[in-house]
Amino acid sequence: MRLPLSVCVSLAFALTGCDDRTSGETTAKARPAPTADHVADLDDRVLARVGDVDITEAMVELHMVRRTGARAGRVDPDERETLLLELVEMELIGQDAERHGLDREPEIRAQLENVRRALLTQARVRQLATEPVQEDAVRELYHQRMAELSHREFHARHILVHDEDHAWGVIGELEDGADFATLARQHSLGMSSLRGGDLGWFPPEQMSQPFSEALLRLRPGEYTEEPVRTRSGWHVIMVVDERSAEPPRFSMVRESLAAELVEARIEAYLEDLRQNADVTLYRLP
Repeated sequence: MRLPLSVCVSLAFALTGCDDRTSGETTAKARPAPTADHVADLDDRVLARVGDVDITEAMVELHMVRRTGARAGRVDPDERETLLLELVEMELIGQDAERHGLDREPEIRAQLENVRRALLTQARVRQLATEPVQEDAVRELYHQRMAELSHREFHARHILVHDEDHAWGVIGELEDGADFATLARQHSLGMSSLRGGDLGWFPPEQMSQPFSEALLRLRPGEYTEEPVRTRSGWHVIMVVDERSAEPPRFSMVRESLAAELVEARIEAYLEDLRQNADVTLYRLP
């Protein structure tokens, strides 16, 4: 079975993520990246040999996942053979490209090195991410997070505007007896304005620090006497009500806490590399 040259060429671009620079569009939709763990148990059984280069079962399986998103059990024998032939013809073209010295061109060498580096980086990060997390560490983080919670929930409204003077004007209207919800519909930015600035019930930790600090100083029925600045803009905040909140059970947050520990592990690993590496940065032209 022979594949048309156009198929081989478009396939090569799809696998390397190259762009069709004449049209500005990618030549193929991205396929899910193979996880590689499902091919770990495959042997190196040779399915084809191109010159002195072997194409193994594991290589075909990875190619299958990248091209179709499916694994061997969901691909019929004819499709599997087609995928094997794709690899064969790509190897033929690759070997001919080397005979023409393309692998020695600076741009090609740089791309090959970047692909090698990206694959090794993904493999190392995946290795770090799949190492078991100690249960004691997860429970310790749980107790730490629970200690940081206020164990209170607030029902609040807010009026969000772009500038401080506008926020002071809103506070002045409130002092003159204006209704908070009505002012929110008139002045506030965002979807909450349609609800009179109603944010519903939430723990203070859910909000940015300036917002939560202002919230904790208020009692039900009170509003901030000064504008509160966050990244979103300037807020006027009113507490409608508050109540005690039960902390989430360990089982409900275990997975997210474990993921947090994994993320911290990877960040610590990277920081250690930064601190101990011998790196020289040169100014870009």
